[in-house]
Amino acid sequence: MLLESLRTDLVRYARKLAMSGLVRGTQGNLSARDTASGCLCVTPSATEYETLTPEDIVVLDAGGAIIEGRWKPTVETPTHLRVYRERPDVGAVIHAHAPYVTAFGVAYQPIPLVLEEAALCLGGPVPIAPYAMSGTEAFAQLVVSALGQGAAVVWGNHGLLVAGPSLKQAYAMAHACEDNAQAYLLAKQLGEPRVLPDDEVARLHRYWLEAYGQRPLPSPPT
Repeated sequence: MLLESLRTDLVRYARKLAMSGLVRGTQGNLSARDTASGCLCVTPSATEYETLTPEDIVVLDAGGAIIEGRWKPTVETPTHLRVYRERPDVGAVIHAHAPYVTAFGVAYQPIPLVLEEAALCLGGPVPIAPYAMSGTEAFAQLVVSALGQGAAVVWGNHGLLVAGPSLKQAYAMAHACEDNAQAYLLAKQLGEPRVLPDDEVARLHRYWLEAYGQRPLPSPPT
């Protein structure tokens, strides 16, 4: 089986999304890029995450042609492909239906950053892409234009897309975006939320990119 490890990881994170409530049923989709070959692993269309297996994951070449897989890839494949074409820094894309984030997409209000964790991994307020029927090249261009060089974008009247260096980081970004949206909406009931300043967001995001997470410790002197 081609790219077995990456396909296994995709299944694991798909199930984590479902268990955490960021998707329900067959909502949403995920993909990851193999850096060595440039091939993409993509979740299939309309498949329950609880029963998903590595064999169900579809392998595509960089142009979107199916290399291996027994099912049709997600209907959102054009958007995933365009993100990878225009963002060489992206290694994984997650589309979720996170409820608090989606509320901002229904109100067409960009999501300000009020939580440190969100500032760390998102790096700036999350924009809203105008509504259009998804699954088309025109929609893909609309989403990628709104995403720009950012980490996340909300599809108007639909859901969230995050683009990260890896599946692990993209999953963390999706959760941080939802937690931030929930905290903002709850705080709004108490008063006016205090948004993190732009310079602090930039400082936190630089730290996340350059120093956050586990790295091998230097070997002790002999």
